[in-house]
Amino acid sequence: MNKFVIAATGLSMNYMPEYVAKEQGFFEEVGLDVESYVPTPWTQCLTDVNQGKAHVVVGGIWVPLVYMDRIQNYYSFAKIASRCPLVIVSREQQPDDFSWQAMEGKRVLVSGGDGASHYLSVAGCAKEGGADTSKIRFIHDFSTSMIIEMFLGGFGDFIVLQPDMANKFIADGVAFPYCDLAVRGGVIPWSVYYGLESLFDDEDNLAGKFALGLQKGTTWLLENGGEGCEAIIRRNWAHVKLEDGIHTINQFCQGGMWTPSIEITEQELTRWQRFLVEGDILDASIAHEKVVKTAPMDFVRSQLK
Repeated sequence: MNKFVIAATGLSMNYMPEYVAKEQGFFEEVGLDVESYVPTPWTQCLTDVNQGKAHVVVGGIWVPLVYMDRIQNYYSFAKIASRCPLVIVSREQQPDDFSWQAMEGKRVLVSGGDGASHYLSVAGCAKEGGADTSKIRFIHDFSTSMIIEMFLGGFGDFIVLQPDMANKFIADGVAFPYCDLAVRGGVIPWSVYYGLESLFDDEDNLAGKFALGLQKGTTWLLENGGEGCEAIIRRNWAHVKLEDGIHTINQFCQGGMWTPSIEITEQELTRWQRFLVEGDILDASIAHEKVVKTAPMDFVRSQLK
């Protein structure tokens, strides 16, 4: 068995294919002993990969894009989530006829402590949907805990949250549902696995074997749904009601959070990079072949013929 270590930027239900692959023994089948941990702060993931303490980071592909040829070159090879899992709720009930323009002239609270992707995805989708983002008063300079306190204290008109917290706000009567980004946000390579160039020169083909196990986990999850994840939900999200966790996973399955293939496609990467360019953290799009290593997925396809 080869050890394969993942430095994760978080513990999230939209990472369920990885947890399933470990639970169902798919990684073990390909000869991998997979270990995952979540350091604090999340940026420690990058240090650990650079120092060889972890093989890969699982998180937003925006990091390899922004760091490319500037700080460190990281290469992505498989995706774990194909949609933004966040939910936007509003202080006032919105009309049934959904419109991104509803946020114009309003304060929208978005966490800035977890990286750039939360704000970039909301702004990108809003602009793509016809809103004038220059009129949206984005507040994205605070941590998640702080924007929650600010919203509950009466500051802001909309807030972007994880599904469990959004559901709590709605159940408590302090907010109304506005937009589920997993449904309305479209396909993007939201979370991926990336590592250094040396990973892909490894004679044991660790990246290829990991991708194969992950692909099997994704296929299993799409076939079995949330009901097959009870033990994982109980173990990792004790604060979430089991039925709510199962419902969230089933919604993700039905809504396209996980596509049948874990391949990072050129089309979805191009769309996501457009959001980053519009957000002014990327000067121009980077070619797919420079960002994504395709050999691991070639191996997956050869094994699943």
